[in-house]
Amino acid sequence: MEKTPVTVMIYAYQAGRLGLMKRQQAMEQKATLEALENQGNTRKQARIIVARMRPVEWPSLETVVARAVEQRLDEQDLAGPWPPLTETEAEELALSGRWPGPSLGISMSQRNYKLPSDLVTRLRTAAWRVSEEPLRELNARGLVGTGLVLTEAEREKRDELAALLYPVPRIVREALARYGPAVANE
Repeated sequence: MEKTPVTVMIYAYQAGRLGLMKRQQAMEQKATLEALENQGNTRKQARIIVARMRPVEWPSLETVVARAVEQRLDEQDLAGPWPPLTETEAEELALSGRWPGPSLGISMSQRNYKLPSDLVTRLRTAAWRVSEEPLRELNARGLVGTGLVLTEAEREKRDELAALLYPVPRIVREALARYGPAVANE
């Protein structure tokens, strides 16, 4: 399966939960390996058994994120069907950079994931199609760009329109909040 790298900003607490999950998985794998050896398996046999168990028992962070994103994209507001991205839209969405809007004022962590390419296409398409109208209006009103000096009314309008945007990182954050590892364990 072909994978595409995606860089997103997630909430620091989400990064912490994913890191904790990874550490717990490592401890569980080590304990399982030791238990298998204590049952009479050689080290090599035990490692093979653990390797076979890994995808189901201890999925990778990328698998966990991909599953959460798939669930979020299946929700009504993002499910589509959407017209495919044009070549120009796809190229623009592949670029890194912030979308318009105020800072959330929350601690964030940058994360890089290699997700299935078809999922990344779905993710980027949903992000773009849901955000098209507010982005168009932001651009038409001249409310995007660096170094802008906005009046209070313009800033309020920009923030109102920006709240309607669904960039890829927002979708990933919502996916992790709704379907991430801590939610599944609660």
